[in-house]
Amino acid sequence: MAIVRDDERLLELSAGAGTVRQAEHPWRRRAIWSAAIVAIIAAGIALFPSGFPERLVFDAVKPLNHANDWVTTHQRTNPVFVDFFVPIKNAINKTVDQLTKGLARLTWIGLLALIVAVAGYVAGWRKAVLAGVGFGLIALLGFWADSLATLSLILVSVAVALAIGIPVGILCARHPALEKGLRPVLDAMQTVPAFSYIIIVLLLFNIGTTTAMVATVIFALPPAIRLTSLGIRQVPNDAIEAGLAFGVTKRQLLRKVQLPLAKPAIMVGVNQTIMMALGIIVIAATVGYPGLGLKVLLALEGLHVGAALAAGIALVAMAIVLDRVTFGWSEAERTRRGSTSAEIFGWRISRRMLLVVLGVVVVLAVVIGRQVLRQQEFPSTYVVSIAPTFDRVDQSVIRGIGQYTRSLSDVATIRVLTPLTDLLKAMPWWMVCFGAAAAAYAAARRWTLALVSFVCIAAIGFLGLWDDAMVTLAQVIVGVVFSVAIGIPVGIWSARNDRVQRALKPILDGMQTLPQFVYLVPVIALFHVGPIPGIIAALIYALPPCIRLTDLGIRQVPHDRVEAAVSFGADDGQLLRKVQLPLAKPSIMLGVNQTIMMVLSVVIIAGLVGGAGLGYDVINGLSHDFGTAMVAGLCILLLAVVIDRITQAMGQPGGRPIGGPHAIGWFFGTSRARRAAVEVGGEEIPGVIPAGKGEV
Repeated sequence: MAIVRDDERLLELSAGAGTVRQAEHPWRRRAIWSAAIVAIIAAGIALFPSGFPERLVFDAVKPLNHANDWVTTHQRTNPVFVDFFVPIKNAINKTVDQLTKGLARLTWIGLLALIVAVAGYVAGWRKAVLAGVGFGLIALLGFWADSLATLSLILVSVAVALAIGIPVGILCARHPALEKGLRPVLDAMQTVPAFSYIIIVLLLFNIGTTTAMVATVIFALPPAIRLTSLGIRQVPNDAIEAGLAFGVTKRQLLRKVQLPLAKPAIMVGVNQTIMMALGIIVIAATVGYPGLGLKVLLALEGLHVGAALAAGIALVAMAIVLDRVTFGWSEAERTRRGSTSAEIFGWRISRRMLLVVLGVVVVLAVVIGRQVLRQQEFPSTYVVSIAPTFDRVDQSVIRGIGQYTRSLSDVATIRVLTPLTDLLKAMPWWMVCFGAAAAAYAAARRWTLALVSFVCIAAIGFLGLWDDAMVTLAQVIVGVVFSVAIGIPVGIWSARNDRVQRALKPILDGMQTLPQFVYLVPVIALFHVGPIPGIIAALIYALPPCIRLTDLGIRQVPHDRVEAAVSFGADDGQLLRKVQLPLAKPSIMLGVNQTIMMVLSVVIIAGLVGGAGLGYDVINGLSHDFGTAMVAGLCILLLAVVIDRITQAMGQPGGRPIGGPHAIGWFFGTSRARRAAVEVGGEEIPGVIPAGKGEV
């Protein structure tokens, strides 16, 4: 008897009987499942009432409005506020205000010299030039005073986040039980969109600086904790044993061995903390904090595209400078460990002497700014106003292709978004909840996750925002489908072509550096306000993790698996479909998970510019109806948790059994060859990737 395998069938040839048996095609089972799902949905829509019944809605808005009124009335009399929250609020407000005033007193030329000096000392002269050009561009655009407010909030927020995150990360590295207990909390902090908890902070501290700072700290804290813990746990055991052999105490071991060796990872955490703090700066503007974020927000609300683009460029310049300088700082820590000298334009100089020289230069710049130029702010005569130019370009573009982009937006709304939204609204509420539970069980094979998913989705209906949640869900689905449809093929292309990967790297770095809100500015210029610009901006913002993690997963496929497939005569297409994609599934699904959460975050923010759904409820409620804003934030939290848990379970290698007679396949099918490839190559992917791994 001989066994012959090809792409589509499994044939068993018996020499004696001369019979041929063909295995069931995997797409037949898919067609049956798809037809069954369509039939169930059609029957549910036809036989049962749509949406969520009003009689089951619990009015949570009134109690929350009463609570807000009570807080407003008793803020100056209740001991909890007088003795706790109000002092914290006053201290934070005073700290940020004094820092902003202190930066302004340095004068523009003194502060610019200080920024360049710090960048040069910690990251090298190239980053010093970048910092000077970046903040010089901000000054030339006329946003110097606004940038000081933004920079002050970032510095204070990052300082607080690191003051909390690094000690907690050290404790997590030393106590695994603590890390295990904090893991779901950190997951929630990274999963939940900022609008979900900024409402609670707003209830305690009212609008202003404190609410913006606390929300920024919450959003930026997880990477500081995680990367500090990771860095300390990755310290080589032989270094720890050598320290213990010399009789050091635990505190000395931490200060002399673990922290110095973990410093590169901690610096990466600092970089990520700064970038996440900068990413929420526009959201901070919704609660009354001034700065670059408020400039972008007000310009977009007034549909002043030129002003929004100008402020967006200033915000991008600050983001690039902070990202490159802090990343360069972490890289420099790796390369110059133990070195006491620095190289500048080919000259070697002591770092101590360099610090003295830079300090003298900064002092001279401050003296010149205060005593000679007598200019605290950047002189307005040198400001270049580019907003009118952008407005003219925008009008020209609209006249040229505006009708096509608006038509595309209308077609996408009428043909794709509206039908999907109507379908979700027309389905009975319990069917949507059962669908979420079924997806959770199929992904994780755990009844607990299925039950939690059902309860969370049902809770959105009980809170009275079912229709708005379905609008948001439809926008997320459309954005994710297009993001994955673009991201995974581009990631495969990048994994199989080193030149493509090198060309994409700076583009993806830039896309990941920019704050979320910046993507909305050019999209609105082309597509006007509404849900479609939000979806397009979400698509652009969410592409980098999908592309990069697909690339990483394919390149990390064990080389012996690739060689085995090639030795059996697999061509490039078979190698990709039957070996690389199944073995790269955990990494690809992690990319899909990150893509979904990033799409959700931008779709929520798009509520600021005409996107309907829960995001609009939050924005509108902040100024008109606090209770509705609070309920909408809670619904965003519930929706985000369900989506995140399901997609994370789909990416776990052991999350659900592979194969089985009734298994529903993931993206790349469930044929026997694919299941065998996953079963054979299911061990842990090695951490070190040899050169050329995953390539034929």
